[in-house]
Amino acid sequence: MTEFIYLHGFASGPGSQKACVFKDQFKKAQLSLTIPDLQQGDFENLTLSKQVSLIQSIIDRKPGADYALIGSSMGGYVAALTAETRNQIKALYLMAPGFNFLNRWRDSFGWSENSTIPSAIKVFHYRYDKEVTLNTDLFRDAIHWDSLPLIRKIPTRVVHGLNDETVNIQESRDYVRSRPWCQLKELDSDHGLFSCIDWIIKDCLIFFHKTI
Repeated sequence: MTEFIYLHGFASGPGSQKACVFKDQFKKAQLSLTIPDLQQGDFENLTLSKQVSLIQSIIDRKPGADYALIGSSMGGYVAALTAETRNQIKALYLMAPGFNFLNRWRDSFGWSENSTIPSAIKVFHYRYDKEVTLNTDLFRDAIHWDSLPLIRKIPTRVVHGLNDETVNIQESRDYVRSRPWCQLKELDSDHGLFSCIDWIIKDCLIFFHKTI
């Protein structure tokens, strides 16, 4: 029996609207879906390494079990990173995945590789509906993961909105172009993809049914 894990996005949480809809629909399909808090109650000190380590620890609790990961935005990127580290992960379903994470953030703040990065920044957190502090160790830590080649050949389905203003759809197009084991579906939606959520969940279940 395959275990499913849902990875929420940046500045989001396990109680997000999209995560809750997935949980409900997987329950109706009689499939167990684990939705961990990737921030572990400490958004300020969030890093990619901490998120990957959390998913690894969940997987390592059940030796011999197979896993499939569903990731949204940053959670999609974390899912792809984690899949490189654990052979138990057999398939990925990625929604508007935050590929090219480090460079996108550098560009958004106008930082170069040689820039002096402040110790912290303020970002809006949807879970708390306010601006909160984020330690920029997130970006220093991301340098390590940015060099990891994402080359593990497992079935991967990517869905991305044509009107995404947070992660440009070109990131997913570039990712899939060089990886024939991946497939991309472009949708008439924005970064949240909630306008297509019913179609996405059905597509996700069909994809996993066919591949694992």
